[in-house]
Amino acid sequence: MAENLEKAGDFVLDLAEIMTVTGKSAIITDHVVGITLYEDIQSPLLTGTISFNDNTNLKDLAPLLGQEILKLKIRTPSMNKDDEIIESVFSLFNHTHSMNVNQNNTIHNYKFSSMEATEDSRTNVSRAMTGAISSIVSSLVRNDLKSKKHINEEESVGIRNIIGTEESPLALIQRLMGQSVSKKYGSPSYLFFENLEGFHFRSLESLYNQAPTQSFSQSSEGGYSTKLRGFTNVLEEFGSIRKLTARTNTDSLAWSSNGGFASELITHDIFNKHITHHHPYNYFNSFDKEKHINSFHGKNQSPIHSKAAVDDNGSTLADFPSKTYLLPISFVDEARSMDAHYTDVLGVSMGFTGYNPASWITKRTSLMSNFDAITADIEVDGNTVLRAGHMVEVNLAPIALDKQEKKTKPDRFFNGAFLVRNIMHEFFDIKEDRKGSHILRVSCVKDCIEETLPSIDRSPEPKVFGTNKEEPKILPV
Repeated sequence: MAENLEKAGDFVLDLAEIMTVTGKSAIITDHVVGITLYEDIQSPLLTGTISFNDNTNLKDLAPLLGQEILKLKIRTPSMNKDDEIIESVFSLFNHTHSMNVNQNNTIHNYKFSSMEATEDSRTNVSRAMTGAISSIVSSLVRNDLKSKKHINEEESVGIRNIIGTEESPLALIQRLMGQSVSKKYGSPSYLFFENLEGFHFRSLESLYNQAPTQSFSQSSEGGYSTKLRGFTNVLEEFGSIRKLTARTNTDSLAWSSNGGFASELITHDIFNKHITHHHPYNYFNSFDKEKHINSFHGKNQSPIHSKAAVDDNGSTLADFPSKTYLLPISFVDEARSMDAHYTDVLGVSMGFTGYNPASWITKRTSLMSNFDAITADIEVDGNTVLRAGHMVEVNLAPIALDKQEKKTKPDRFFNGAFLVRNIMHEFFDIKEDRKGSHILRVSCVKDCIEETLPSIDRSPEPKVFGTNKEEPKILPV
C-alpha cells in the first residue's frame, strides 16, 4: 500500500544495492546516509554521489574497488507511476573518501555515473555509418554504448555518410550534434543528454514545445493557505521557492566577440573551386523568423537585448559580425548540397548530403549563446517527477511591487515558461523507516521576454565629458 505524502520533500528509499566484482550483492538500503543525483541537458550522462555507513567492514571484505554496480529505487510517497519513480542502475567508479565515525562505523563516499560511461570509456568507433544524423546517434547509443534505455530521437534533415575515426561514441555524438538540423523546426539547436527518462537527441524547440510539468512562485504566505484552516497545503509547498538566485546572462562584450549577436561564414568549395561569403547572421533581424520559448506557450516573443544604436549611424550590436568562420565544403550538386566525395563513375551524386556549415553554424552560435540568457536558480522541496529538459513555469513578483503603477504586472524577465537546464537531487536525513528529506536545486532558463525593450536610434554616449574635452576629429591616415 502506498504511503501518504505528509509534507513536501518527503521521499522513500526503496532500494540501494551494490553488486560487487565477485558477483555478490550487498543491500545497503538501511545504511545510506545521503544521495545526490545530477541531470543536465548540456551533459550526456547522469552523475551522482552516495554516502553510506559501513559497520561490517564491507569495503574490505566485499571488497569495494570502485568497479561496482549500484541499483537505486527512490520515490516520492503517493507517486507510483513508472515515470514518477527514480529506478536505475549506475556504475560506482570512484571512492572519494571515508570518514571514521567510531571504532565500529565508517561512512564511505562514492561517485557514480550512468553505466554507459563505462562503455564509452572503453569503446572507439571506427566504421562508416549512413542515414540521418538522428538515426546514427540512436545507433551509437544502442550498438556502441549498449544502452537499453528509452531514446527520444527528433528526426534531422539529410542523409549523411559518417566515418568514425577512432572516436568514443559520446565524442562522435557531440561532433554530429552541432551539425544537425531539425526536420520539423528547421533549427540547428540540437542537444544530446540523459535524464531519468532516458536519452534525448532533440532541438531546443522540441523541448520548448512541452506542457509545463510544474509551477514555481514566491509567496509571502509560504505553503500555508487559509482555505485549509492553517494546515500545510502540500501541493502549494511543492511550488514554493525556498531560495532564489536570478540573473540575466547577457554579457554584451562576450556576445559581441563570440558571435552571439552576429557572425559570418566564408566557405571554400574545393570541388567547384570557388569561395562564398555567406550573408551574416544578425540576431535582431533573425529573431522574429525563429521560434523561441514564448511562442510555444501563447505569449509574445521579444529579444532580451535592446536594439538601441551604438553609434551615430544607427547601427545595433548585431550589425558587427566580429566572429568569422572559414570552412571547406565539397558539393557536386550545389543546389541540393550533395557531397562531392560520393559520386558514381559518371560523376552523378549518390544522394548523400554534404558537410554544409551554412545551414547551421552561425545560427547555432547565436541560439546556444542565447538559450540561457535569463536564468533562475531555485531551491524547492523535491519530488521524483521533475526532470532536466522539462518545461516549468516560474513567476516572480517585481521588486518594490507596492511602488509600481500596475500592481499585478509580473516581473519583465522572470515570468512564464522556463526550460529546466539542470537538476541536483539531494536526498538526506534518512531515518530508520527509509524516509528522509528531498531538495531540488533547479536551474531554469529562457531565451526571450514578452515586451520589446526600449531603444533609441543614436548612441547615447556623450561626445564631450570627463577626459573627452573636445569633439573628436578624424585624423588623416
